[in-house]
Amino acid sequence: MRLKRQHKGIVFLVLIIAILLSLAVSFYVYLRADSVQDKLKTDPIIKSLILLEDGDKVIFTDVFLAYAESGKGALVSVPENTGGIYSSLGRVDRIDAVFEEKGLEAYKAEIEKLIDMELSYTIEIQLKDFERLADLLGGLGVFIPQPVDARGPNGEIWLLPSGAVNLFGDKIHSYMTYELEEEDEDAIQERRQSMLVALLSALRKNRNIIFKRENFKIFSSLFKSNLNKKDFSELLEIITRIDYERVTQLEVTGLNQNVDGKVLLYPFRNGDFIKEVVRRAVSSIIAASGSSGDRSYVLEIQNGTKVQGLARNTQILLQGAGFEVLNVSNAPSNDYAQTEIVDLIGNPDAAKSLGDFIRCYKITEAKVAAEGENVETPNFDFILILGRDFDGRYVHGQSPAEEEK
Repeated sequence: MRLKRQHKGIVFLVLIIAILLSLAVSFYVYLRADSVQDKLKTDPIIKSLILLEDGDKVIFTDVFLAYAESGKGALVSVPENTGGIYSSLGRVDRIDAVFEEKGLEAYKAEIEKLIDMELSYTIEIQLKDFERLADLLGGLGVFIPQPVDARGPNGEIWLLPSGAVNLFGDKIHSYMTYELEEEDEDAIQERRQSMLVALLSALRKNRNIIFKRENFKIFSSLFKSNLNKKDFSELLEIITRIDYERVTQLEVTGLNQNVDGKVLLYPFRNGDFIKEVVRRAVSSIIAASGSSGDRSYVLEIQNGTKVQGLARNTQILLQGAGFEVLNVSNAPSNDYAQTEIVDLIGNPDAAKSLGDFIRCYKITEAKVAAEGENVETPNFDFILILGRDFDGRYVHGQSPAEEEK
C-alpha cells in the first residue's frame, strides 16, 4: 500500500514538473517575441502571409504589404500552381504541394525565397470561417461580370447573379471555388483576390464594431495567426486602417508549362521579375506620392502576351516613374510581337519619357478627332500594349529609330 502511494506521488510530481516546464517555455517564447509595435520601430512595413484554406488544402495565398503612415498597401497573389524546385520537397512541383506535405512554416519559407522578403506574420482563414466573417460583416461586395450557372465535378451547384452584388454564406463558397472551362488561372486568381479585398474593406468599414471587447473575441476566433491575442489585435488594427480602394493588386507572373501531367506556372525571368515588383511595391507604399513631377500622366496597360498578370505587375513599375495607371486589361490579341505606346494626347515628350523608362521606341499617335466629330474622350493619356519583346522591365530588340517609323 505504501509503495502505491509513493508511485502516485512520483507521477503527480512528474506532472507538476511537466506543467511548470511548459509554462516556463511559453513564458520565455512570449517574452522573446517582438510585439507588432516593437517590430514597426525597426521595420515600418507590415509583411504578412494571408492564406485561405479549405480543410488541409490552401486555395488562395496573398502576400500582404502595408504602411500604416501612408494608409497604402499592396497584395501579391501567389498562384497555387507556381512551379519550381522546392528545397523543402527536394523536387520540382507546385508550391501548394509544400503546404500539403510540409506545413505552413516550410510553405512560408518557400514564398519568402520567391519574393526575396521575410514575412513576419501569418494569417490563416478557413473557408467556412471566411463565410461566417462575411455574414457578421453584412456581406461582401464584388462585381460579377457574367452570371454563373454551372455544376462542379462533384455535382456541386454554382449559381451566382451578375452585376454589383453583396454575397453571404454559401454564395461566398461558390464564388471562391467555382472554376469554369473558359476561365484561365489568371482570372481565377483575380477573382479570389477581389474577394479578399472585399473582406479587408469590410473589416475597415466595421472596425469600430470589431474592436469592442465583447465582439473581438468572436471575430478573432475566425482567424489563426502566429501572434498572441494582444499582438493579433494590434496587427488587425493596422490592417483595418489601410485604404483598400487604392490598394495595389499584383501577382506572381509567368508561363505555364506541362510537367509530368501537371500545369506549372514558372515565374517570369526566373523569378527576378516578381522580386523587383515587390521591391518597387514597398517603395511605392512608403512614398507620400506616386508622382515625381508636376503632371501625372494616366495610362492604360494592355497585356498583349500569354504571360499571366504581366499588365498588373507592370503597373507598379510605372507608378514609380510618375505615371498613374487607371486600368489594366488584356489586349485584343495575346500575340503582339512588339511593345507599343499609343499617344492619345499628342504629347511626344511625355510619350518618349515613358518609352525611355522601359526602352520602348515604338510610339504611335492616335488619330485626332475632326472638329465637331462626336468621339468619346478617353480617361487616359497613353495606352501601353505589352508585347513579347517586353521582359517585365525592359523592351528588347527595339532601337530609337523605331520611334520615327
